[in-house]
Amino acid sequence: DKVYENERRNQSSRNRRSSIDDVFSSVRSVSTADIEADMNESEHYLMSNFLQRAFPERLVALFITLIIEIPVLFMITGGSDRLCKLIGRHRYQLLMAFLPLASAISGNCGLQGSSLTTRAISHSHVTKKTYMKWLRTEVEAAFCLGFVMGVAIGFGAYIASDFDVAFGVTIGIGQFVSILTAGFTGTVAPLLFSFIFHRDSGKWSGPLETAIQDIMGSFAMIILSYYLIVWLGPREVESWDTCGADGQ
Repeated sequence: DKVYENERRNQSSRNRRSSIDDVFSSVRSVSTADIEADMNESEHYLMSNFLQRAFPERLVALFITLIIEIPVLFMITGGSDRLCKLIGRHRYQLLMAFLPLASAISGNCGLQGSSLTTRAISHSHVTKKTYMKWLRTEVEAAFCLGFVMGVAIGFGAYIASDFDVAFGVTIGIGQFVSILTAGFTGTVAPLLFSFIFHRDSGKWSGPLETAIQDIMGSFAMIILSYYLIVWLGPREVESWDTCGADGQ
């Protein structure tokens, strides 16, 4: 019995050493240059004052976000009139109320994907060899989240619009598209900036993924909604609810 117990302890010790060796092997597989560059940048940021932290890299990222967000401006100003005439003033205002709600939910999903991916990269759970599997799994998770939240938001829109099926389905699909896009961009941004551009994903991935999510969310809610409602069949608009000069 003592011989068996000693052998079992020795085997357990060998397994622990093997696990430790695997961890350090994974750590060593990371580019030394990348680790050193990341440490140097982190130390430089720590020693910087508030002006050096704000300018120029973080400001540049925000200006790039501003430029990317310009299509959202054109989508809302250019596609709003015809959508309002199609569904009426009341449901159009309701749709505009759902827009920031859908954006917040999809942004939360994107933030989850970005935070989890950044942590996985820092712990070497995701590497250049395994990032595609990680990305596929996260997109599948975003699909499930988008479906559930799309049904929930769609049902809420159906109730709020006085049981307009086309309106509820449209809002639900818009929410689904927004979350699916956010899950993809939130996951792919840290991978892109860490493995390809070798930049600080904390500075760059957040603003850019947010901009893309806003573009897709506005597209789904303004442009896609119009064609979906036309295809599903809009509810008749009352005379007092029409948009335009005659309806004011």
